Amino acid sequence: MDDFLRARKPEQKEERRAHLLATARAMLGAGCDVADVSLSEIARRAGMAKSNVYRYFETREALLLALVWDEWAAWYGALIAAYRKPGRGHRALDALMKQVAQSLAARPLLCALTAALPSVVERNLSDATVFDFKVRSLEFFGETAQFFERCAPEVAAESYAALIHDTVALLAGLHAFSHPAPNVARVLKSPELKLFRRDFASDLERMLLALAHALPKRV
Repeated sequence: MDDFLRARKPEQKEERRAHLLATARAMLGAGCDVADVSLSEIARRAGMAKSNVYRYFETREALLLALVWDEWAAWYGALIAAYRKPGRGHRALDALMKQVAQSLAARPLLCALTAALPSVVERNLSDATVFDFKVRSLEFFGETAQFFERCAPEVAAESYAALIHDTVALLAGLHAFSHPAPNVARVLKSPELKLFRRDFASDLERMLLALAHALPKRV
């Protein structure tokens, strides 16, 4: 505990901040629901006093928001590194959307945090923090849209930016319905309720392809 109290240098403070994020990430990765993560438990597992955590994050939600950024940045970097352009026209657009869908589905923490944005993460933040988050989101959408345009130039970057915005909303709704509460999951095993069952990865790919094909194309 004393080691954390003595963190004064910028690199020490960044180390403590990263340690808190890693602790929260480990909790969520072990099955803890986003809504159930508490700052007290994060502090306890990190070996810090809760009062010290406020040196790095104004609220639990601010910590979760930082995790959101880390997850999206990691996803984007991995997508750029792995993407291989398959050709031109619809073939390139379809391949891009399939890879986007598959890469998102492969990051369950990213999807869970994104799904919790409107209901949990954004609820206990200062106006200034929310404003900064939204502005940074616009910048991120724009940068990602430009990458999409380079991969499949038949669609303009501004249309891709709108698609990315829609994808965030799609993730939120689809994740909730494809990860139902245990009692709902049991009920949905009934054959007559098959329509209500969701497969997150395949449904996300299908819906992203549909949204992409609805975008205006360059002549």
